[in-house]
Amino acid sequence: MDKYRIRRSKKTDEIWLLSYADMITNLLIFFIAILSMSDLSRVKMEAIQERLSGHSAPVSLSRIQEELDQYIKEKGLSDVVSLERTDRGLEISLNSGVVFPVGSERIEEHWIPVLDAVLGKLQAYAQKYEFAIEGHTDNTPIRQGSRFASNWELASARAQQVRLRMEGQSIPGDRLRVESYGDTRKLPRAQMEKLTQEESKNRHRRVVIRVF
Repeated sequence: MDKYRIRRSKKTDEIWLLSYADMITNLLIFFIAILSMSDLSRVKMEAIQERLSGHSAPVSLSRIQEELDQYIKEKGLSDVVSLERTDRGLEISLNSGVVFPVGSERIEEHWIPVLDAVLGKLQAYAQKYEFAIEGHTDNTPIRQGSRFASNWELASARAQQVRLRMEGQSIPGDRLRVESYGDTRKLPRAQMEKLTQEESKNRHRRVVIRVF
């Protein structure tokens, strides 16, 4: 009888240890998950949620892309505005070869209403998202005597013009930031296939609004 009681006591102790070990393991997994999520951007979190649920939220980068896609198709603006979702956010690329004259930061007058209409659609999302306005140029050197010292200044000036238009659409300044890359960020080679040299330069002269 004593032997049976001792054996039963040992078994009870083992069960307790197993439960304790399971609890510690679950806590460890929980904290690892929390730490991992803290490093995820809103863009990646949205992508994970869409994969898990099978659909996008009422307010999401996917919804913004769908709305803009429809507008671009309706207005025939595919040569002027293009969209792409990346790990960095939704990128709205304005073809500067069309919107801006060569070597100038001034927006072509007849494109201003079109640009304002596209930018105005972002105002509804300004409370949730931030916007980075990226200026890019092609690799043509700045002409001597130009107001701009280099392509960096030209790219920045074009991005600043778009920033002003966005503020004019009631998008708060504290949700905006301007980034200039000059000619340092080339587009993927796949996008340049079958384009002439001039068409390739036009594509590189762009302002990108990144929603993130």
